[in-house]
Amino acid sequence: MTVLSQRLIVGPALGARARLIAPLAALHAAMFLYDLAHPDRFLNADRAGERIGSIKGFAQALQGGDVLGYLTSHGIVGDWLPQALLYVAGGQYCVIAAQVLLMLASVLWVRDIGLRLGLREDHAQGAALLYALLPHTLVFPHQLASEAIFVPLVVLSFRLASDAGAGLAIGLATLVRPITLLWPLIHVYAKRKRGAYLALACAPLLLWMSVVLIASGEFSMGRSGHDLGSNLYLRLQRMAAELPASERPPARPAGERRATLGEYVAFSTSHPVLTAKYAVRDMAVMGFKSGIERVVLDYLDLYPEERSELQNAEGGWRSRVVDRGSVAAFMDLARSQPVLVATATLGALAFTLLMLLAVYGAARLARGTERLALAAFVVYIFVTVQAVDAAQSRLRAAGEFAICLLALAGWAAVRRKQQHGD
Repeated sequence: MTVLSQRLIVGPALGARARLIAPLAALHAAMFLYDLAHPDRFLNADRAGERIGSIKGFAQALQGGDVLGYLTSHGIVGDWLPQALLYVAGGQYCVIAAQVLLMLASVLWVRDIGLRLGLREDHAQGAALLYALLPHTLVFPHQLASEAIFVPLVVLSFRLASDAGAGLAIGLATLVRPITLLWPLIHVYAKRKRGAYLALACAPLLLWMSVVLIASGEFSMGRSGHDLGSNLYLRLQRMAAELPASERPPARPAGERRATLGEYVAFSTSHPVLTAKYAVRDMAVMGFKSGIERVVLDYLDLYPEERSELQNAEGGWRSRVVDRGSVAAFMDLARSQPVLVATATLGALAFTLLMLLAVYGAARLARGTERLALAAFVVYIFVTVQAVDAAQSRLRAAGEFAICLLALAGWAAVRRKQQHGD
């Protein structure tokens, strides 16, 4: 290939990337100024208070404490250590800046995946822009949320063409959020990956579990209040609350609130209707809830009193749905917070349209290993919420890039159908 032909290819590509990133960089620069004026928003994220505690404890351990002992006694290390290193280096604004750069890179990776998928340039750009403007993509880089590290690593794992690079990226993502633990086994089949992919996908977690074994004698990811056992216990207790008192499993002491996968399966087998009810409710949250509340409540903090009330574990929106039913709970919220409910409803309608286009795109583009892998990953993300306490839209964040790509493929298919009149 001649130098001239390389320039003819590279030049437009660089221009397309610049047109995509420049306005997004300006938007996040403005948000960064907002962050400077509202430093408390940094901690308006799930478990951010717990995470900042781990980070500050780590900073103290670096100054003379038992660093290895501290690392292995605070859950899975990727959940907080990447942000801890950034925080120690330059405080919360260093964390935000690094996370924004990582997010902007992931937007470019989504565009690249779209082009490799066979989308036209404008459709690939559209998918990347749509992904960039989704509530989770917008807000998480500006907060102390593990998704800010986890999601770009997942996107990178799909962007990298080599088995080794893709495997290492998803392996590092799993070290942040173990929810992707089983995905490499599915990806090997869906995209016909080879042994190098699987080996490197497993390596980071196995290495960390070996460190925990040496330090504590327990071959585990590290115990915490948000590991699999804790989530399963809380999920069982939440479901069991709807049963007669005589049928509920007994509550356990604070230090023993964990359940095994076998216990969860046994409960689900004994109460299939109740389990199905919760599964349907989780799928509704994952499929329709847009996450706009992350912007309105968590980041802009427009309704501080309502935020505290709605997110309260005892009397929040989820408890109201359980106690009164979906329709009655919705009507109660509409009467008490009409503007907030209207915003959430519009967001849900928009996201529902996005999901419908994604389903259509997946159906029309069923052939090809890349397309199969994207669709399979979305299904995987939806299914894995059955292992958490209760579904939240943020748990869908890792699959939203794939939803956007499939949705633009669906939109392109709709347009072609309209143009050909069939």
